[in-house]
Amino acid sequence: MSQDTKTPAEPRHQVPGAVHEATRSLLRLRTAGDARRVAEHLVRELGGQLVPAGTDDASVIPVDVSFGDGKPLLAAAPLGSAARALLDRHLASFLLDARHVLQLSGRNERLAESASTDKLTGLPNRRMLDRALGRLAAGDTVIMLDLDHFKQVNDTLGHAPGDEVLRAFGRVLRSTVRGRDTVGRFGGEEFLIILGPSGAPDVFLQRLRAEWLTERPLPVTCSAGIVLSAGHPDETVSLADQALYQAKAVGRDQWIWATARRPASDRPPRDYVQTYLRDAVRSNRQSAVRLTLDLP
Repeated sequence: MSQDTKTPAEPRHQVPGAVHEATRSLLRLRTAGDARRVAEHLVRELGGQLVPAGTDDASVIPVDVSFGDGKPLLAAAPLGSAARALLDRHLASFLLDARHVLQLSGRNERLAESASTDKLTGLPNRRMLDRALGRLAAGDTVIMLDLDHFKQVNDTLGHAPGDEVLRAFGRVLRSTVRGRDTVGRFGGEEFLIILGPSGAPDVFLQRLRAEWLTERPLPVTCSAGIVLSAGHPDETVSLADQALYQAKAVGRDQWIWATARRPASDRPPRDYVQTYLRDAVRSNRQSAVRLTLDLP
């Protein structure tokens, strides 16, 4: 009685632990330098060596493991060796995966920056300012600041010089505030600053004015309204806004502290955080997005 003969299966290659470790490290990659260090470690763990690009030797694998971080670097292992077989089998696929991770990481960072930063000035945008206003604490000071006669700059000189004024003012603001304070573009030529309890608004504005007089590309001045936190974002911003327009009404190029306890409009304050969370939980995406971006 004949027996069926079976062709023996080809042996399956076991993935070395060093490859598993390097693959897990992909989850922590943030920079090209991170990827280079992981790739160098993998090459050594698989028994290979690292040589400068341009090395003329048959043992060299012509694949750069530097990811553009520093001088190009290649892996090498003698032909026919176990190390060469491991590197040929695993190195190229790891490098490809690492490049994909870095591309995705960079794309996510650009998206996050785009969603939180004003493109023209590089300052936090209205969305980020609304979040900061939602965290106002007792003793914080809010300054609403506006460039005087800015429309005339655009009308007489064009938008390019106007944009340069805004960019320059953004740079001056960024260099004037402390690291723990918040500054951003509120909209148009309006900017909002949140100073902590020890912020000294008058001193800050004096320093800002002196710096602006030195750096401004055109003779544009600014006016500001100042208010201590009124307990709610809308109420505080409205008080600062009223003080700003009082400063403009009496001649511009100055700042005024708000004196009223409540804004003249006396609108019910909006709870930014609770409203957003409610809309998010209810999957009311349009409403949540409108609130986040502060669209009308």
